[in-house]
Amino acid sequence: MKSWHKLLPAIFKHEKIALLLLLLVSGAVFAQGTDRGLWLYGKDIGYSDDTAVIEKEGIVGVANCYVRDMPSTSGKLIDSLQLGKRVLVKRLTQKTQKIKGIDMNWVEIQYLSGITTKKGYLWLGFLALDFKTTNTLSFLTVLERVSAKKEEDGSVSPEYVLGIKVLDQNNALLDSKEIRKDINDTPYHKESLMGNYGLRNIQNLYRISFSGGVFGIPTYYFYFGWTGTKLLVLPEKMSIVKAAVYSYNETFIFPDEPGGKPGYIFKIIEESKGRISANEDESEIIPTENEVWKETYTWDGEKVIFIKKSLQQKELFKQ
Repeated sequence: MKSWHKLLPAIFKHEKIALLLLLLVSGAVFAQGTDRGLWLYGKDIGYSDDTAVIEKEGIVGVANCYVRDMPSTSGKLIDSLQLGKRVLVKRLTQKTQKIKGIDMNWVEIQYLSGITTKKGYLWLGFLALDFKTTNTLSFLTVLERVSAKKEEDGSVSPEYVLGIKVLDQNNALLDSKEIRKDINDTPYHKESLMGNYGLRNIQNLYRISFSGGVFGIPTYYFYFGWTGTKLLVLPEKMSIVKAAVYSYNETFIFPDEPGGKPGYIFKIIEESKGRISANEDESEIIPTENEVWKETYTWDGEKVIFIKKSLQQKELFKQ
């Protein structure tokens, strides 16, 4: 078993500080009522509000959008850009606008039109959050809209609708899928193309992860399979280390990985619990319980079917 309890004392010492820093950063970014962090935090650009400089490539994620001569819809229309167009995002402006529930800033951009370099202003929400490419395809993660979702306790929370789009080398849309997720506290995201891992009828797996960047905030992983003509939604996974006395981790085993089997996807779920010792000076974490479960799914080349969940191991530690 993993020696998770040996690592948690160090985690515990810094968790409160890390969480406080996250809240301070989130306040600085989101106090303006903007979702710009979902675009900025997905890229290693060292962004600072002091300079507002970005200098990062972006890609248009909507069918059509307009470039203006100033950061506002009242600015003069100087050009229109279509899905898949690459632009260089130069600088973030302080002008914000809400469209389809998405509150983002206007940005200064630069792009090529034929052999001519043009500049103008574009609303950041028109650009995909990020993208990955192969020799002939582009995989885009697009924030389509933000809706209000009523929870069971009567409270209202934001629901983020993400569009996953696949474009060919001419930027024609080949297929797309939408998922609705609560990623309000997880602005750090990363996109990956992973190959097919032995999954029949799949050419490439496209994975998106969203995390909060600190302990106590889950990390989510969303998977999509590209068949060559269609985009398929696959099972997702998550992990979390919370309050230094709890960890939960899900791991996939695909067909061509050790322990894998053709036509099947396995999910290993490990949940560990502990308590803080009475000796507060050392902040020792004492493990109390560890469980390992295995979920079994079949894969027929088109869809995933859940078969069963079985307990693999349960360990109770003497106190």
